Amino acid sequence: MAKEIPSVGDLRRKSEVTDEEIAAARDAYLKNENAPPFAFKSGHTIDVAKAIEMHPQAKKLLADEASSPGLRRTMVMTAVIMGFPVQG
Repeated sequence: MAKEIPSVGDLRRKSEVTDEEIAAARDAYLKNENAPPFAFKSGHTIDVAKAIEMHPQAKKLLADEASSPGLRRTMVMTAVIMGFPVQG
């Protein structure tokens, strides 16, 4: 049986990443959409742009220039939490 890959949300529930780190990943992306993958202290990294690409609603709303800054923050945060980081 294949080992299940945890999402960032799963890691948060296990206290392996913090809310502050998730917010930092979001903020880094919002500051620079070409930012390198975000590294959590746990050793996991997430490519926020790829997480957004895999989240259809986030991708759609972030492509819409009329989306408010608050909605943009929320959608990036959602994509990060639902995203699958790599370890190491």
